[in-house]
Amino acid sequence: MTVICREQDGVLVMTKQHEHGLLAGEFAKWFKEEHTPAEGRRAEVLWAVSNHDRGWIDLDETPFWNDAEGLPYSFLDFPVVPKLTFYRRGIDEIEAQTPYGALLCSSHFERLIEVSGEECPELTRYLQGEADRRARIHRGLEQSKPLEEGELYYDARLLQFCDDLSLFLALSKPGSAESEKHPWFVDGFSGSEEFSFTSGRAIEAEWQDSTTLTLTPFPFMKEIEVSFKQRRVSRADIEEKGIARAYREAPEEECRITVISGAEEDSQVKTGASQQSERQQR
Repeated sequence: MTVICREQDGVLVMTKQHEHGLLAGEFAKWFKEEHTPAEGRRAEVLWAVSNHDRGWIDLDETPFWNDAEGLPYSFLDFPVVPKLTFYRRGIDEIEAQTPYGALLCSSHFERLIEVSGEECPELTRYLQGEADRRARIHRGLEQSKPLEEGELYYDARLLQFCDDLSLFLALSKPGSAESEKHPWFVDGFSGSEEFSFTSGRAIEAEWQDSTTLTLTPFPFMKEIEVSFKQRRVSRADIEEKGIARAYREAPEEECRITVISGAEEDSQVKTGASQQSERQQR
């Protein structure tokens, strides 16, 4: 298992990869639409975002311990060769359901690999194989449902943002201070500044309290409540029982978070509404 893991007071808080993917899909469902997908494509995009990490489903049941780090393996430090095997397996399963979704997820994983800076012959072969897959899917779509200009680029930004926001929740202690923010998100969500409604500003997250997260600029059609499951496993239990048993015996807990618009944006909206009202009264 490659988990998303954070440590808090001697306890490892762990989220399954596929659970994180399902949460990303929930965010995509409520995202402000900036383009009109080809007929029937929106459902494919939502399914692909929800299932982008489905290659890890079987491995989600038992964590693998990384002795060097003293933590469970994560998607970041999991050995390259088996990681690529599960990437490929997940994309194969997605392609069986939606070729466009496989095109989207294949591009997403290629970006993650490029960002990681890893290099090895296995990676080169994987990247070539996925480039061949994407070319084949492109040819098929041209015959059946051609891509609109910018469609794949937009959907890739959507997947990236929803993936990052879901990771933010899995890696953050609800209600934590700005100073405790994970370094990945200190400057906001990378790439989100490309959405037209942000006016070139990266979307930033800030905890209002232990159950409420604010986003500015706000990316959703309305305030939303989301939930996802985590397990809390103490280091003492891991030392006594081993990681597999300690994880298995830890109960799943549901984490519920309400996502709302930031105070700054609310103020701007209210100011704009007030100015409009004044003009109408004149």
